[in-house]
Amino acid sequence: AILACVCMSMVDVLFPSEALPTLVVLGMEAPFVLELVSRFLVCPNREVFWLDPYNLIDLLAVSMNAVPRVVVALADIDKEVAYACRIFSPFLFLLRFLRRFEHFQLLASAFAAAAQALPVLLYTCFLIALVHAGAIYLVEPRDVFPSMRDAMWFAIVTMSTVGYGDISPVTDIGRALTMNLIVLASLYTAIPIGIVGNAFSKVWEDRDRLLLMQQLRQRISRGGYTPRDLADMFRTLDEDGNGQLSFEEFRELLPMMHITMTDTVAFRVFETFDDD
Repeated sequence: AILACVCMSMVDVLFPSEALPTLVVLGMEAPFVLELVSRFLVCPNREVFWLDPYNLIDLLAVSMNAVPRVVVALADIDKEVAYACRIFSPFLFLLRFLRRFEHFQLLASAFAAAAQALPVLLYTCFLIALVHAGAIYLVEPRDVFPSMRDAMWFAIVTMSTVGYGDISPVTDIGRALTMNLIVLASLYTAIPIGIVGNAFSKVWEDRDRLLLMQQLRQRISRGGYTPRDLADMFRTLDEDGNGQLSFEEFRELLPMMHITMTDTVAFRVFETFDDD
């Protein structure tokens, strides 16, 4: 996919005419389209197939790249629409690799764990920027800071430690306020970074269980099993009728769902469900 993405970009540069790039791109897209159609045809539950974000990414990548080229080649429409779609084609091509990076789920879990604290921190950060932007706007000449928008832009750029230098205070009070903003922002920025880093550390320590649970959910979803199907399997394997599954019974459940894993992995997944 990476090689195809690079080749497609080079074709557009070397051959600015539409005919040749369209044919080349369609040839590169053909294997991806065939793979997507094949997975759709063999999927037990085709409704669940389109709920998988990875499949939606594949479909969107094909639509954003190949379809506009075909439409432009066959119809007399504005080519800017096709060019706009093609800008995001390399991005969508690379997104296809998300299914190969299972650890990306850990990063998403870390941000989800820190999501409760981030809104308050972002709100406070906005207050700091707004107060300093207003103060700097009042003390600086209008030819330096023509509007409050310019002052807000300066405050946010300063807090991010980027410092473009396109606008800067010229008065002593304005510079003092800017120095205070720099120190305050440097200290404050460490708080959300620490929260996200701590959340990622905890998620990473529990990565094996999280990845196994994710794989189990994906296999159940791709298999097209409904909660009723799982309940029927549960009752079938619950030989003693106590409403609980032992590890041996749970291990027998996996082949029924066409899930293959070693006994060690199965036991770790079973421990996740077995709270007591």
